[in-house]
Amino acid sequence: MANTFVSSILSKASQILGSFQRWTVSPSSSSDPRSKILKDLKKLERTLTRIQAVLHDAEEREIREKAINLWLKELKEVAYEAEDMLDEYYYEELRAQVEGRASRKRKRAEVDDEEEVSGSPSTMVVSIPDGMGDRIREIRERFDEISEDRECLRLREEDGERRVREAVYPAPTSHMVEESSIYGREHDKQKVIDLLFSEGMKNGISIIPIVGKGGLGKTTIAQLVYNDSRVKECFDLTGWICVSDDFNVTKLTKDIIESITQQSCDLTLLSTLQNTLEAKVKGKKVLLVLDDVWNEQRSLWESLRRPLVLGAGTVRIIVTCRNDSVAEIMQTVHPYHPGYLSEDESWLLFKHYAFDGRDSEEQSQLTDAGKQIVEKCSGLPLAVKTIGSLLRYMTDENSWKDVLQSDLWEVDKNNETFAALRLSYTRMPAHLKPCFVYCSMFPKGYQFDKAVLVRLWMAQGYIAVRGRRRMEEIGREYFNDLQRRSFFDSCQKIQRRSCILTRRSFLDSDDSFKMHDMIHDLAKSIAGNECCAVVDKKQPDFPNGVLHLYMQGEVELVKAVRLYNLRALRTLVQKDPDSGRLTPVISFLWRHWMTRCLRTLEVFGESHHVLKCLVSNQNHLRYLHIRFQNIQSLPIPVCRLYHLQTLILEHGKIPDRGHLTELPDGIGNLTNLRYFELRSNVINMLPKSVSLLCHLQTLILHSDVLAKLPDGLGQLSNLLFFELRSNAIERLPGSICQLRNLQMLDVGSCKNLVELPSGIGSLTNLRLLGTDGTGINRLPIGIDKLTNLQSLLGRHEAQGAIRVLKDLVNLQGTLLISGLRNLVSIEDARDAGLKCKHRLEHLSLAWNGQHDISFISFLDNLDIEVSSEENKDVPADERREEAMLEYLQPHANLKMLHIVGYAGSKFPKWVGNPFSCASLKEISINGCENIRSLPLYIRDSLGKLDEPMPQSVLERVHILSCRQLTSIVGLHNLPSLKYLTIYDCPQLSLLSEEGLPSTLEMLSIGECQQLPSLSGMQNLTSLSILNIYNCPKLQIMTEDQLSSMPRHVKVIDCPGLVNWCQIQKINRT
Repeated sequence: MANTFVSSILSKASQILGSFQRWTVSPSSSSDPRSKILKDLKKLERTLTRIQAVLHDAEEREIREKAINLWLKELKEVAYEAEDMLDEYYYEELRAQVEGRASRKRKRAEVDDEEEVSGSPSTMVVSIPDGMGDRIREIRERFDEISEDRECLRLREEDGERRVREAVYPAPTSHMVEESSIYGREHDKQKVIDLLFSEGMKNGISIIPIVGKGGLGKTTIAQLVYNDSRVKECFDLTGWICVSDDFNVTKLTKDIIESITQQSCDLTLLSTLQNTLEAKVKGKKVLLVLDDVWNEQRSLWESLRRPLVLGAGTVRIIVTCRNDSVAEIMQTVHPYHPGYLSEDESWLLFKHYAFDGRDSEEQSQLTDAGKQIVEKCSGLPLAVKTIGSLLRYMTDENSWKDVLQSDLWEVDKNNETFAALRLSYTRMPAHLKPCFVYCSMFPKGYQFDKAVLVRLWMAQGYIAVRGRRRMEEIGREYFNDLQRRSFFDSCQKIQRRSCILTRRSFLDSDDSFKMHDMIHDLAKSIAGNECCAVVDKKQPDFPNGVLHLYMQGEVELVKAVRLYNLRALRTLVQKDPDSGRLTPVISFLWRHWMTRCLRTLEVFGESHHVLKCLVSNQNHLRYLHIRFQNIQSLPIPVCRLYHLQTLILEHGKIPDRGHLTELPDGIGNLTNLRYFELRSNVINMLPKSVSLLCHLQTLILHSDVLAKLPDGLGQLSNLLFFELRSNAIERLPGSICQLRNLQMLDVGSCKNLVELPSGIGSLTNLRLLGTDGTGINRLPIGIDKLTNLQSLLGRHEAQGAIRVLKDLVNLQGTLLISGLRNLVSIEDARDAGLKCKHRLEHLSLAWNGQHDISFISFLDNLDIEVSSEENKDVPADERREEAMLEYLQPHANLKMLHIVGYAGSKFPKWVGNPFSCASLKEISINGCENIRSLPLYIRDSLGKLDEPMPQSVLERVHILSCRQLTSIVGLHNLPSLKYLTIYDCPQLSLLSEEGLPSTLEMLSIGECQQLPSLSGMQNLTSLSILNIYNCPKLQIMTEDQLSSMPRHVKVIDCPGLVNWCQIQKINRT
């Protein structure tokens, strides 16, 4: 980790050397103080280069050798001082630039002349901070001493290329729980399911604990059970709650409400929350998972379970914990203790991560070493997974043997998982180490937002700039690399509107991530005293010298913190307590800490004066997030934070308290700002100087009363993402069309905005354009020029034509087209080019003005309504619509297809074609009145004679209100089919003579008055839901019995099924 700091200092020293050489009058002149500083900087550079050469060997030995550990600690301390000192010089450079610009502006105003005046950047001299020469000399001498010690410690010099290679970044992969990446847990899953239903589904509460050591796979087993579709079908409400070591009843009750309702909850009082939870679960069947429980106080558990017992009819709770004492106070059935993986299962899991899809047989030279490494992991899944993820990047046999023979297995010989994790850390590329360790500042169970974390890393200087690539882009690669190495896992969260997720994905905030507790323990063990989290009412327990501090608690807790010396603090993140009451931490900072080294500050502000004092002289600050209350204006010192990269200004929770009403004109001085987010209910105008933020890449403005944007907004040439929310804005400045690098323009919910600037077609790099919830109801002029557009969100009217879609080949997500009957020309359907849109996943085609209700929930979509040119209803034309649907064939990558109100009597050949529908998982046919036959799988449709027929992946089939439909064929050829719904098809007389696929989990047939029979019921071994109603002619052979009884069965108004129901012991209605 020290390697990163030394590299950073070397880089900064080199840049300052270049700066000094520009400003120095004569390198040999003793009269110029820069000459002496220049010599010391060159010596410092040479010393740091010598130190850097031995750092790799030192970091590999620091865990085993205390002397080296102390040497590295001293090195980091001096490195921090050097970084601060060099940073101060950079600050002076930036201040000189700002003051020079202001001076030139004043002179132009005085002479009323636009010509260039004196004082240009090339002639300005930067002031040297007081005492900088002495500090450089002192720091250099300390580095010289440290460099001499490396010989006593016998540290080997390396160029770093042998083991610390540039990381290779393949496409990001997900660690979401999937059957394909889990080995040896099917038996455990079934055992827990058996326990889950051991008491049937009778009323009452049942707790099933899964108990085992960290890294054993308890959470994985719980996720497998929780995500099992057969389990889910048995419950009305399901929720997943990560508890960790903070068993806060108020917070957990709130989390349960949010999880089972999929909506946020703003309540804070426990009694109100409990009443709400009781009402939500009243009479329902509820499944909850409480993951990672540590609580051993029965009273807290009784308080949490009370509304569940009082409200719900049936409650089943799966609990994961590490010891039986926790389980004993909760359990109602005997706890389940998962075992270790077998040797074969461990090897399969290891191969999955280590070989990354490559054939292990082709790399037989690695197999022997790999199996010996797996043996050392002792069947612990987390250890196997972590070490496998590490070795994925090592393809030579020597590297594998180095891992196998590492001394670290002996250092942690009583903890196989920790030994594997330490190895993964020591072999991690040097640039990732500080990023990983920094995360130990946050409490266990913390949900990380990728984009926020990357900006925090940037503020600490952990992101090494490479060429012209954006720091944010490099930081994302760092994060993805850590995730691929299994140091981060995706975690469940409340599902918000789909469009929000899509928008957030453009800002890398579409998902949240967590660290496994043992991964967090590893990071904390490496960080030592540098990182600390103080949460709730736990008294802080750390020595002086903390660098990164996370705080969340009440006033008493914050008062205790002032007892410590935190002058070296570089990060302070203060989260609000659950009660919403603001903590006066700022005043304690100001009066007691007097820290001057902060790079990151996230606080609540109640006082303009205290906030002003806090940010004054924080010249190193890169990241500032203020939640303000009772602050009407931003303190002027904020405008002198020239290093600032991220600025977030956000109003507090209490609506009646004062809010920020204006921004100072000096905000334009923050020329290094890259991310600016403003959330205020009362700011109605931005200062013109915002257009001077030349490095700004992300601009997020949320203010209901913001009525005007600066005309100079087009000067923000580096702007990539612009999000605006305002009920007052009526127009956007035309200059916005000059933002040629803009990738996201999101003005959704600006309800008074009725049009976009006419030059919007010039934004050729645009990937997302969001206009939903605005007054814009027609496709913007020039939209066809935005060929890079991936998401166009909103409902738009297209008069008589959809050919505007032709060049938008990169559209992805969901496309809804209604009013197809109003197309002037069927060739227009061909020109839309749906077959070329390979990223499109969901498609709804409606010939009238209505889409299937399930598609309306997809708000991350482009919804086009074709209107008649004469505003008259166009009659259905059978042949015309058949030709039109032929032209509207989508790409074979499509996953969901809905067809509504189609008037043709037959479908084109691509419907049901296994080649054309190779990726289709759901099809819905609704209100297609003239259709007589529906082929869902056509064996002899397309393809060469010797080409194998692809297997259908259809999982859901819904056929509704097709009143002329007589037959549905091909169902037996759908081996993945899980859900089949047929409703209101009164002429249906043939339903798959060959029977239904055994994978079917839900079968629902209703209002099919002519359907005579169902065959192959005995093959439906996976069926959990069976609904049959108003099928008077339907009969099932008495010998065609279900192999097992579904958990939910309803048979209504089916007289022909009387005998069959009696034999099956099914109650008819």
